[in-house]
Amino acid sequence: MTDSLEEYLYTIYVLIKNNKVARVTDIAKAMEVTKASTNNALNLLKVQGLINYEKYRNITITPNGIARAKYIERRHELFRTFLKDIIKTDENLLEVETEKLAHCISCHTSAKLEKFIQEYMKQI
Repeated sequence: MTDSLEEYLYTIYVLIKNNKVARVTDIAKAMEVTKASTNNALNLLKVQGLINYEKYRNITITPNGIARAKYIERRHELFRTFLKDIIKTDENLLEVETEKLAHCISCHTSAKLEKFIQEYMKQI
């Protein structure tokens, strides 16, 4: 899965979590992309079995999609904690840098980062 598709899936997950619904227009607006780009990404996510999508209908996430989105969400939380609480990144950069970093890390490194953060937080 590409970083871009991960971001689409995560955006859908957050929209459903916060608003109970995700529509093409909502996703495009949240990601600041075109509806055409959104439709293309949704079709790819559908083929991968991560969402249920039909034109002009609300989008839902499959169980596999939810699991993947929760994993992405956890990576976001890890980096947000690391940047904010450990290395004290400037608040103006926090979300942008969290977003960038959360999509360029392997499962292995993510697990190591989580362990590091847990150990570090015990010491302070």
